[in-house]
Amino acid sequence: MDFLFTADGLKIFVFLAMVLAVVYARRSRQHRLAGDPKVVKDQLDRLGADYTVLSDVVLSAELGMMDVSHVVVSPYGVFVLTVKTEAGKVTGREGDREWHIKSARDILYNPLWENRKHVNALEKVIGSVYFVPIVVFTRAVLKGEFGAYVVRLKELIPYIEKSKTSHLSPDKQDEIIQKLTTRPA
Repeated sequence: MDFLFTADGLKIFVFLAMVLAVVYARRSRQHRLAGDPKVVKDQLDRLGADYTVLSDVVLSAELGMMDVSHVVVSPYGVFVLTVKTEAGKVTGREGDREWHIKSARDILYNPLWENRKHVNALEKVIGSVYFVPIVVFTRAVLKGEFGAYVVRLKELIPYIEKSKTSHLSPDKQDEIIQKLTTRPA
């Protein structure tokens, strides 16, 4: 115990305090950055040449317009991403109408249903193709049975890359990209 009150002990104590402060600052910064929807786009940009990433795709919906976070067109299907940046522990189940966020004591309407609306709207524009719905949580801790289509940010790229069965020809991919990028205003 006397060692702590010596010059060497004080130096070690200060050094450990600085290390802890740096670790805390980095984690805090990473947590804030994960709240930026752009972080998902940065991850998607790591996909290879087989994948075309379209962000902020605006579609007509029954009650106005809808913004789809990201659509990834590839030979392996059309991946439809809904991004959730909420922080805290999310609990719920795949079929529940509402999921709960513990840190905010808030309700999150089931994002799988939101994603389904996005797929339906896309289907009206590009036709019936092989869709892969994905809900991406960038910051939340997931505690529940959310189903196969809910992933954390670090799981996103492996999840997309595990699909290796071709469903779309190059011509069909080009047609889809054309329809989604040249929409009349």
